Amino acid sequence: MSIEVPAGWSNRSLGSLIDFVNGFAFKPEDWREAGTPIVRIQNLNGSDAFNYFEGTIPERYHVRAGDLLFCWSGSRGTSFGARKWQGPLGYLNQHIFRCVVSSDLDFNFAYFLLEGMTRAIEAEAHGGGGLVHIKKSEIVKFEARIPPLDEQRRIAEVLRSVDRAIAANRSALHQMVRAQAATLHVAFEETDWEPVKLGTLGRWQSGGTPSKADASLWNGDVPWVCPRDMKVPVVRRTESSVSSKAVGGACKIAPKGSLMIVVRGMILAKAIPTAITAMDATFNQDIKAFQPNERVLPKFIQLCLQHQERELLRLVNTATHGTKKLDADTIAEIEIPLPDLAVQQELSDAVADMDLAMAGYGEEHIRLTTLKNAVRDDLFSGRVRVSA
Repeated sequence: MSIEVPAGWSNRSLGSLIDFVNGFAFKPEDWREAGTPIVRIQNLNGSDAFNYFEGTIPERYHVRAGDLLFCWSGSRGTSFGARKWQGPLGYLNQHIFRCVVSSDLDFNFAYFLLEGMTRAIEAEAHGGGGLVHIKKSEIVKFEARIPPLDEQRRIAEVLRSVDRAIAANRSALHQMVRAQAATLHVAFEETDWEPVKLGTLGRWQSGGTPSKADASLWNGDVPWVCPRDMKVPVVRRTESSVSSKAVGGACKIAPKGSLMIVVRGMILAKAIPTAITAMDATFNQDIKAFQPNERVLPKFIQLCLQHQERELLRLVNTATHGTKKLDADTIAEIEIPLPDLAVQQELSDAVADMDLAMAGYGEEHIRLTTLKNAVRDDLFSGRVRVSA
């Protein structure tokens, strides 16, 4: 059921409210090692690695801190959408609009308006696969309900307050990440623990995937771990499961407390995921399961590998078909600085507490972003009004 436009509000096209100024069409041969930074989509997604331009370009392509930008080309769900530029003076690259807001539109309201409309705009984008784009002639035709200027400002302030809470939560998470890294640095770099090769501290199991053609092998009661489940330090549930009929042969059960390590896949180009199982589980062929002996705790091994990840990435090689892999012999030679079990337990407990805190910050981020989306929808539809 459509909602009546509130009194004093109006339906307006984006083109009547915002001038979408596309960036400059730089070519790779224009890039230099010094000069004025070229602001590309990757720089709006967190990368501080810039290409530079040594010449000058018209003022309309300049971007300054605080400018409102809109990415109109790239990957669905990640590249598209509104951003506020917080970096240095730069030159705007193509595929990004600089949004010049009209006098009857509050700047912060404009940001939240575009943020809320991103999914609808993205849905109309063209292109194959994950890379899509939308034309200026199309985006300017989108319509929105616009309240009077003073109400725009009140709406924007409500949403800014939620954004401040999100930013504070994110800052606390980043502080905890830094604290954990510092704790691991002290433990593994400022102690004289005896180095022991990982291969002497336990045994390895290889995994496998049951036939997808046999439905009776799937959706049973036995968890089946694959790399996408290993985004958390401890795996408590898996996206997929297998039946007891599938267990055996290449599909083996690793006991609770096993340390799972991804040893094959393109993820190894940038990370080496590890996770400890909170239950008996099977696992796929891209993973090896490590069962430690009586000399070491699985959490301690995980922390050591986490601390050494940058060095371990250098040991990753490429198979003939292009997939990244970490060889079993290479893993066995990794040196683990090994204190007694009491010290291992103390460090493991301390970091586990940090993991729990970080998980809490992650859950709070989800709660706040869900709240923001709901509040924004209510405010921009007029279902909820902000009184003066």
